[in-house]
Amino acid sequence: SMLLTDLAYPAAWRDEAAAVAGALKRYDRYIVCGHAHLDGDALASVTAAGFLLRALGREFVLYSPYGVPAYLEFVERPASVYTSLARLPFTPQCVLALDLGTPSRLGDELGALLPSLACVNVDHHPGPGMGTVANMIRPEAAATAQLLASVIHASGADFTPAMASALMTGLITDTGGFRHSNTGPEVLALASELSLRGADIHAIRECLDKTWTIPRFRLWSRLSAKVSTAASGAVAICSCTLDDLGSTTTTQEDCEGFVERMLSLKGVRIAALLKEQDPGKTSFSLRAAGDSDVAAIAAVFGGGGHVKAAGGTIALPADEAENELLAAILRTAPKPL
Repeated sequence: SMLLTDLAYPAAWRDEAAAVAGALKRYDRYIVCGHAHLDGDALASVTAAGFLLRALGREFVLYSPYGVPAYLEFVERPASVYTSLARLPFTPQCVLALDLGTPSRLGDELGALLPSLACVNVDHHPGPGMGTVANMIRPEAAATAQLLASVIHASGADFTPAMASALMTGLITDTGGFRHSNTGPEVLALASELSLRGADIHAIRECLDKTWTIPRFRLWSRLSAKVSTAASGAVAICSCTLDDLGSTTTTQEDCEGFVERMLSLKGVRIAALLKEQDPGKTSFSLRAAGDSDVAAIAAVFGGGGHVKAAGGTIALPADEAENELLAAILRTAPKPL
């Protein structure tokens, strides 16, 4: 129905979507990328954009310095993903940067090349955007995939099942399976549109959920035993050390989702998971429930993100980093927690 279409492709985004679609017809050769470590929304956006560029008859490479995470391998792609820019099949003219708004999140290799190329930027993180040709920066969007749907719609290209399936993966991952507070009527209208165009929510969920290994089970068991709470149970915090990964033969990727699991504890308003990267460097992920704002806490350590989900890095071993982070949470979070 008309109502569904108006919700799925909001009028407020129409001009910017048309500008991005127009920019994608201006050049012949593109590098399509997300933030350096791809998540579901970034990969979904990169993939759908690749299908769109193919439909528009443009040359492109999909680029990610760390490749595609194993849990997202199931997403059908229009081309293989380059992990290096050393041997591109052409001289690129334009970067299509998706699900990030600052050059620092591109990784060093592409970051160094960026100033010499045109840039089109589509993102749902707050910020000015870095597009030199077109910018579509909409923090009210639940996912960059949601914005890209409007771009595809504006381009006049055929909306294929492969595009729809990729975008649905981005919607599912960035809304926590349509459970987070960013799941508004527009998201549900777009999900309906995408399912009409061949995306199977159940099949995608199966691919995302049926990925558990025994080592991952063991790691979560180990981490669950280490979770501690503070502020009368309003804060949950846990560290994953290199020893935890080594003892269970797991990788950082196996931590994916654990911080959300901590947030499901009754009474917890802020969940914090620390991940030791090397003996003197620990990254952290923060999640908030209710009216808590974790972006402000991440900013204390030079990190960032959304009000409800943020992260950063602390140049300390895991146990010391945990103490520093907890102190910052207790100091920065609104009282009473």
